[in-house]
Amino acid sequence: MEERRLSDTIPDALIAKMRRFGSDISAARRARNWTQGDLAERLNVSRKVISAMEQGSPSVSFGAYAASAWIMGLENGLLGAFDPEHDPAFQKKARLDQPKRVRPGRGADLGSLDF
Repeated sequence: MEERRLSDTIPDALIAKMRRFGSDISAARRARNWTQGDLAERLNVSRKVISAMEQGSPSVSFGAYAASAWIMGLENGLLGAFDPEHDPAFQKKARLDQPKRVRPGRGADLGSLDF
């Protein structure tokens, strides 16, 4: 069986985005005047992990990326990407699942509505 590398299974377009993400982490770290060692200490990882992260390495765990975003107060930008309100497929399904007709339930008190 042929050995496959992780980088062989990831699309080139995604690798480019991961490199950009790593570059953004590096810029955020430098904006705080932190060395790679400072960030590594805060994350309880080695400086090599920070270096790999800043290069956008796919071998670094998502947890390390998420923790670095959290340490710098940027977690909403990273984790917000997974919010259903930003997912077109979820939005389409939510629209399609809406009832075609809405009927008041039995015994519904419509007199208490204030227009």
